[in-house]
Amino acid sequence: LPLASSASATAELRMGCCGYLNAIAVGLIAYAAHYGYKEASSKPDYGPAYALPDWWWKARLPDSVSLIDASDAEGLKKVLFGGDPWLLQCYSGLPFAGQHLPRPYRVHPAFKDALGSMGGGVRGGLIDCEARLPSNKSVVQKLGLVRRTQPILVLANGGAAPKQLPSSAAASAQAISAWVAPKAEPRVLSIGTQKTFAATCGGKRPCLLAHLDADSGVLEALSRRFRTLEVVSLGEGAGAASLAWGRGEEIGETLEEDEARHFGKRVSLLLPDPDDLAERVAAKKAGNQKAARRAANPPRLLRGYVGDEDVPSLSAFVQEALRDAGSAVRRDGTDAFMRTPLPTLSRKKRAGDGAGKAGKGEGKAGKAGKAGKAGKAG
Repeated sequence: LPLASSASATAELRMGCCGYLNAIAVGLIAYAAHYGYKEASSKPDYGPAYALPDWWWKARLPDSVSLIDASDAEGLKKVLFGGDPWLLQCYSGLPFAGQHLPRPYRVHPAFKDALGSMGGGVRGGLIDCEARLPSNKSVVQKLGLVRRTQPILVLANGGAAPKQLPSSAAASAQAISAWVAPKAEPRVLSIGTQKTFAATCGGKRPCLLAHLDADSGVLEALSRRFRTLEVVSLGEGAGAASLAWGRGEEIGETLEEDEARHFGKRVSLLLPDPDDLAERVAAKKAGNQKAARRAANPPRLLRGYVGDEDVPSLSAFVQEALRDAGSAVRRDGTDAFMRTPLPTLSRKKRAGDGAGKAGKGEGKAGKAGKAGKAGKAG
């Protein structure tokens, strides 16, 4: 009897332990189910899989999407300003739920489908927009992103300032493609005013200035090859734009030999002067506002081109000029560049335009005359 009672007690103890463990397991499963439902409900666009672990999502990233490390300053700079068009989706790497941002590695379906529809013309990337940059600002703060737009998408387009897609453009794959695709296409600019010219070629981006028509296949090919370059058509023949440099025949002087290699050419490259930029930054840090304000018309580096106006020849010219501009030794070479203020752009008026304006003037004069006669008759 003592043995029987002992065995019965052991069995009851085992049943009690098993029941206790089962209750714990059921509780954990219920909690996990509730957590998963709550997480999935918070981001319904991602589906029930939103609640799965980060490693699960990371292992299933589409081939069209790369992970961008926000802590890699040089790599991030290359993505944002390197030239290739990138469409970036933000996520939050914080250990708690990010404000309106999804958890890591969650790819929004509309983002994925939009990249597929653009056929590889735009590269896709995921980036932790809550990560701190060397400036101690988050990516959200640095780029001025609006958190409530979902998903948060940023277009980094060929060296221009990155732009966040508005909420209406991020609503579907079709809307994303319609907003991004035209902006990601390389462009050849045709500039008609000095104000636009200064805004385009007076900043940090180099400008290729060519007396070729805007629909030139050569300029289109160059705009595709050099995405960080502004390709500007000055036109040909009647209606072509002209640039006044304040040198040579413009002021009744003869250009020196080294000047004649660069000024007045059909094709030339105009770049910011790195030395001047460094001086202005140093002056600003030192509190010398007067020296810093002379950026209104900063000096540029000019290199003229003489040769065949085809894609291979002009590509070689641009590559060599950009390389030399990045080297202090080559930059200060005797014949490498000319330092010059930004030129003044003017566009010739076509004969038809003048006649049209004269006709309008005659029409106004005629109306004024009739009104005058009517007044006298009254």
